[in-house]
Amino acid sequence: MKHLYALCGISKQGHYRMLRRIEEWKVKESLYVGLILQIREIHPAMGLRTMYDYYQPEGIGRDAFISIGLYYGFRVKAYRNLCRTTFSSPYSRYKNLLVDKVLTDINQLWTSDITYFKVNDKFYYIVFVLDVYSRFIVGYSLADNMRAENNIIALKMALKTRKQKKFKRELIHHSDRGSQYISEAYVSLLNEAEISISMCNEVYENAHVERVNGTIKNQYLIYKNITNFDELANELKTAIHTYNYQRPHAALKGLTPFAFEQYIKELNNENKPNLPIWTCDYSKNTNPNQTILQF
Repeated sequence: MKHLYALCGISKQGHYRMLRRIEEWKVKESLYVGLILQIREIHPAMGLRTMYDYYQPEGIGRDAFISIGLYYGFRVKAYRNLCRTTFSSPYSRYKNLLVDKVLTDINQLWTSDITYFKVNDKFYYIVFVLDVYSRFIVGYSLADNMRAENNIIALKMALKTRKQKKFKRELIHHSDRGSQYISEAYVSLLNEAEISISMCNEVYENAHVERVNGTIKNQYLIYKNITNFDELANELKTAIHTYNYQRPHAALKGLTPFAFEQYIKELNNENKPNLPIWTCDYSKNTNPNQTILQF
């Protein structure tokens, strides 16, 4: 063995120190894998980079943490939407009010959209209402149809969440031109609450809530063994609570939507971050998914 050590240019003590470091690293590696598993139980599709940035595991750098996750098969799988949920009306008289809009607080812009989730061979439809400034889901509904009454349920929940009856046209409700959003009952509820109505001409003009659709479905619901409507309703409620109260957002400086809203309550208006809103003004050449708060 002495000749082998000499040939390799190491000492016996150095060899055993290396073996101990390898064993110690294996123990640490198993702890990191365990941490990833625990986090994935709560956030089934949280990316490894987001996971590292938010939880800040000790004793390891970000690249090494991501490498371990990839080695053990924790890459997030991408899913595609297969069902159309928007049937736009060509007769909408509502304009896009978001051109050059900059948000400075919550309750200045809510966006809403309809998405679907398939259970066995049946489609169910989910309506979200999102406060864009904080990314907080203020209202939602679930049904086996796409009637306007489901959108009304989600909007009423949003009004109840914010505990405010009148917004004096300081709040904009933005959506696509789907028939549900231009229904007499829905428009009447918006007008009653003194909420301004804005509608997009292109799907890209509703990017924030579209992204939430994908997050709830593809990072939470799709990983659950859902077999019927009641199970879907329970898992949807849990996913939205997790999203609002436990899921960090890079655009919110690593805070959850709820934590961010608590944070800005302590700030003076002039110190609150600005959020420029992307629209289809092609001269601005802006990517909606890169529009973040300006601190």
